[in-house]
Amino acid sequence: MTVLEAVPQARPNRSQRAVLSATAAEGVSEGALAVLAAVPGWWRNRCVVAGIPLDEVWSLEEALTAPAPFPSEAYDQISPRDDLNDVSSEELADAYVTALDGKVRTSDGRHYTPAPLAQALYEQAVAVLKRPPDGLVWDPACGAGMLLLPPLRDWLRRHADRAPDEVIEKIQSAVGGRDLDVAAVWLGNVLLAAELLPMWAKIDATSRTALPALLSVGDGLQAPPASPQLAVLNPPYGRVRLDERDRERWSHVLFGHANRYGLFMGAMAEYLAPDGVMSALVPAGWLGGSYFQRLRSFLASSVPLKRLTYVGGRSGVFSTGVLQETVLATFKSGASHGAVVCGRVTLNGKTVSTPIGRGRLRRPVDGPWLLPRTEEDVGLISAVQGMKHRLSDYGWSVSTGPLVWNRHKSQLSDHPAGNAVKIIWAADLDGGVLHQDPSRDGLRYLTLRDRDERVLVLDRPAVLVQRTTAPEQPRRLLATALDSRSLSLWGGRVSVENHVNVLTEDPQLALAPAKLSPRLLTALLSSEAADRLYRCLTGSVAVSAYELSALPLPPPEKIRLLDEVADELLQKEIACVYGLVP
Repeated sequence: MTVLEAVPQARPNRSQRAVLSATAAEGVSEGALAVLAAVPGWWRNRCVVAGIPLDEVWSLEEALTAPAPFPSEAYDQISPRDDLNDVSSEELADAYVTALDGKVRTSDGRHYTPAPLAQALYEQAVAVLKRPPDGLVWDPACGAGMLLLPPLRDWLRRHADRAPDEVIEKIQSAVGGRDLDVAAVWLGNVLLAAELLPMWAKIDATSRTALPALLSVGDGLQAPPASPQLAVLNPPYGRVRLDERDRERWSHVLFGHANRYGLFMGAMAEYLAPDGVMSALVPAGWLGGSYFQRLRSFLASSVPLKRLTYVGGRSGVFSTGVLQETVLATFKSGASHGAVVCGRVTLNGKTVSTPIGRGRLRRPVDGPWLLPRTEEDVGLISAVQGMKHRLSDYGWSVSTGPLVWNRHKSQLSDHPAGNAVKIIWAADLDGGVLHQDPSRDGLRYLTLRDRDERVLVLDRPAVLVQRTTAPEQPRRLLATALDSRSLSLWGGRVSVENHVNVLTEDPQLALAPAKLSPRLLTALLSSEAADRLYRCLTGSVAVSAYELSALPLPPPEKIRLLDEVADELLQKEIACVYGLVP
C-alpha cells in the first residue's frame, strides 16, 4: 500500500496512522483483532506439524524478529478465533482481510489474492523469465504476503538439500515485500516464517536463532532494498489525490486522474533489474482507458508486455468483492517488442487455464491495446491490423451527452413548458432502436434557461451510443442513428443526457477521404465485428469516447462500396470487410 491519499477519503487513512503509531490498535475492527489474537495458537500448531516438540516451541515473540503490531492489552476484550487454529496460511490471511471494516478495506484498496491466482501469477512470471528466479522476488504492496508464498515455497524446494541454517540466512535476499498495514505485515511475516519451520526444525534446539522478518512496513512506491529480478504485485486499486511534488514525480505515467495500481506498475517498471520480470494482478481498465495512455507508453518502452491472462468472471473470485475485470499482466525489462501471449484463467472450484493465442501491440503504443480476448478474436484482430482509419479520419467526433440531469432537476418535467426540448436518455437506445422509453417519461422535458440553448441542445443529425453497459449484456455497443427524420419526430431539437455518447460529423467533411454517412456508421457500430473489437481494446463496461475513437474502420474504398449496399445486405458485407465471412 502507499502513503498517498485515497479519493474519496471516507475516513482518515488508518494505515498511515499505524505507521506513525504502531502501538495503537485504533481503526482495526474487533473481528480483525480476533483473527490476530488467534495467530499464536495457529503458530504453535504449525510448529508441532513441522516436527518441533512442544517443549521446544518458541513463542512468536521469541521466534520472529518482527515486532507484534499491537500491545497485549489491545486484545483484553477479544476472544481469539479458535476455528482458525488449523487453517492454511492463505485462509488465515483471508480471514484477516475479510474481517477488516469495509470502509477501511475500500478506502485502502485491500484485496488479497486468492491462492490459485497467486500461483498462476508466479508461474506466468517464471515462464517469461524462462527460469526459476535466483535473485530477489519482491512485492511492493505485500499485505499479508500471499503473492510471496508461491516463490518462497518454490525457492525452498529448490534449496532443500542445503544446510538448514544457510537456507534461512539466504532466504532474506531471495524474497521480500513492503506494505503500510502494520498488522498485515506482521501477519505476513508469521505466515512466511511458518514456511521455514521444517528447515528450522532440523537445526539443533540450542543453535536456533530467531527467524527473519521478510516483510517490512513502509511505502511500496519507494525503491526496494535491491533491484528485483522478479516483481509480483496485486497493488491497491482506486484513485489518489497527488500533491504537486508527487504529480511531477509520476508525470511520465499520469494523464488526468491517478490510480494507485498504475503508480505501482510504473514504479516497479523503474526498479526492475536488467532482464527482470514484473507480473501484476490488476484491473483490465489500463489496457484501454484514456487516463492510462502515458502508463501504456512508458511500459511499452521500458518493460514490454509479454503475457496477458484474463481472469474469467467478476464475482466470487475475490472474497472481498472486487467486481472489476482483472488480468494477469507480465512484462520483461529490456525485451524486444513482439508477440503477446494471451490466455484466460477461470476459478470454478479448480483453476482452468485456456490459451487464446498471440496478439501484437501496434503503434501508437499509448493508444488502447488491441489484444484478443477469445481464440476467435485472433483472426479478427489480424484482419484489421492494416486498417489505419479511425472516426476522426472520416470527419466524425465523439462527445459525451451534455445533460447531467441532477444538476438541472428543477428544469425537468413530464410535459413541455415554455422553451422546452425533449431529453434522450440512455434507456431510449435499448435494443439499438431509438424510442421513447416509458420509464423516463416522468422526466422527459428540459426547460431551457440562459445559455442552455448553446450548451445542452443538439439540433443536427448524429449517431448515439450508450455509454454504460452491464457485464452480462450480450452487446457492448448499442448504437442508433438520430437522422433528420428522427430528429424531426423528436421536435427538431433534443438534449442528450450524459450516459449517451454523441457522434457528430465535422462541418469540414470535405477534408475526409470518403463520406461516412450516419446510416453506415450506425451499421458499422452495430456489427458483430465492431462489438468484438471494442471488447478487445477495453477493460471497462463503460463505452468511452476515447475508445470509440480508436476503433479500426475500413479504408475509404470499402466505405464507398458499403454505402451503396442495401440495408438488408449491409451486415453481411460488413462482416466480409472485417474478415468474419470468407
